[in-house]
This record gives sequence, structure tokens and C-alpha cells, in this order.
Amino acid sequence: MQDESKKLKKTISIVSPAYNEAENVSLMAKEILEVIKKLEDKYDFEIIFVDDGSDDETWNNIMELNKNDPRVKGLSFARNFGHQIALTAGLDATTGDAVIYCDSDLQHPPELFKEMIKKWEEGFKVVHTVRTSTDSEPLSKKVMSKAFYRFINMLSDVRIEQDMADFKLLDRTALDKLNSMREHNRFLRGMVPWIGYKPAYVKFIARKRIHGKPWYSFRKNLTFAKTGILSFSVKPLKYIGYLGLFLMSTSVLAICVGLAMSVITKGWYFSPNVTLTLFNTFLIGVVLTSLGIMSLYLSYVYYEVIGRPLYIISDKTP
Repeated sequence: MQDESKKLKKTISIVSPAYNEAENVSLMAKEILEVIKKLEDKYDFEIIFVDDGSDDETWNNIMELNKNDPRVKGLSFARNFGHQIALTAGLDATTGDAVIYCDSDLQHPPELFKEMIKKWEEGFKVVHTVRTSTDSEPLSKKVMSKAFYRFINMLSDVRIEQDMADFKLLDRTALDKLNSMREHNRFLRGMVPWIGYKPAYVKFIARKRIHGKPWYSFRKNLTFAKTGILSFSVKPLKYIGYLGLFLMSTSVLAICVGLAMSVITKGWYFSPNVTLTLFNTFLIGVVLTSLGIMSLYLSYVYYEVIGRPLYIISDKTP
């Protein structure tokens, strides 16, 4: 009877990517194990750390954690593939009926797992977390974050909630749909809402990072924002066409007005050469900007067409 009940227990997978988080992974694993200890009578657990090509002792620490507790597993990349790809590799490796994924820098508090699992038990296949604030977050970062979400929601066909983090619970049904999406330029904060399912939301206050440096520098944040926009919107391409029509209309109108003023007002001098030079300079800038936007979309198509693997795993724990 006891064996039958054990077989009926569902498994929850926990995925956490790590890049140069040698000091944090041990602390993260300790907190997770303390949290799941209170839920072990109801669920089985597996914890998967993905080492994203770290150049410190992150992988060695993950292997040590695995020796002490086989529920803690690890994957190691052959090189750094990026945060979103590391998350993808961890999600691919899960075997659970549900998965919780979060960062390994302890800014995403593991004590929130219990509330997220409760929402899953209520029938929600997707549980988002929404960051209400971050300890000691600079004002500039808050302003940039709000601007990003407003801008991407203005362009995207998929609504992405303000301050939504890569800290979610997915039911196996939703996870299988997500794992079937194999694009290289990944923006999971948009991909998860895209698959649908009525979501639940859990609010939290992000902690201050204890050790190490943040994954996302200013430059990486810009790249991340670019991926989010290009992956979920073709509106910039439409706007290029609208801009072209607008410029054609205004240029014809400006030339007609200039010629009329030259004829009607004798004191007003109209120089076609100066006007054409300024207009051509402006138009060349518009054309180059438009070509740049089109090139970004084309580069995304290029990486999808050549079909390289999303990641390469060099080592993994038993």
C-alpha cells in the first residue's frame, strides 16, 4: 500500500541556470532543500542546475551537491550560450509533472515555491511571478524596465506584464508546448504568455544579490530587449512602409508649397538645391535605418535556417 502511494506522488522539477555563481549555487540548493522538505510527503523533487560555461568553480560545486544529494542534478555547457538558452536546456531535461524555473543568484526567493505550487494545485497550468520591487535597485534600472515593457507591449501582439520575471511554474502540458518551440533567439517572458492557458500571478519582492555580478549588463539588457521586440512583433517592418508613404506625401507637399511661395511672394527665396540636399540627407538616414531594421529580422531568419543546435552539453551529473 505504501509503495502504491509512493508511485502516485507527482514530481516537481526545479530548474536554475548559473553563470559564475560558485558561491550562490550552494546557498540556493540549501534553501531549496529546506523548502521542499516541507512538501516531500506530497511530492517528489528534482533540482537541475545548468552551468552556462562558467569560468569559476560553479560546475565543481554543482557536482559536489550531486554527491551529497542525488536529487540535485547538473548540466554543463561547452561554452557560454546565454541565460535563455541555459533555461531552455534545463527545461528540456526535466521529468516532472510541473517545473519551477528561477535564477540561481537568490534574488528569486525559494520560499515562494509553496505558494506557486498551491496555485498549480488549484488548476492553473501557468503561474507567473511579478516583481513588486527589488532591494537596493537603482532608479535608472527601474525607469529602463518600465520603458522596455511599455515599448514592447506597444509593438508586440502578446501582452507581457510589467516586471514579469523568469521565475515561473509550468504544468507539464504547458511545458511540452514551450519545449516544442525551438527558435534560437529566445525570449521566454514572451513565449510563455504566447502559448496561452489562463495564468495565475504571485507577487514577490526580489532580494539583493549576495555574491557575484548580475548576468545582464546594460549591453546585454539592450540585446535582450531587441530579441523580445523582434521575436514577437513585425510592426517595425509595417511602420517602415507607413513612413515611406508619409515622406513621399510630405516631400511632394513641401515642394509644391515652396514653388508656390516663390511665385506669390517675391521677397521669399526658394532654393531647390538646398531643399533637395537637406531632404536627400534626411531620406538617406531613413533608408539606412530601415535597412538596419530589415537586416535584424533577416539575421534572425538566418540563424533559424542554418539549424545549429541550441546548445552543446559537455558534461552532466549521474
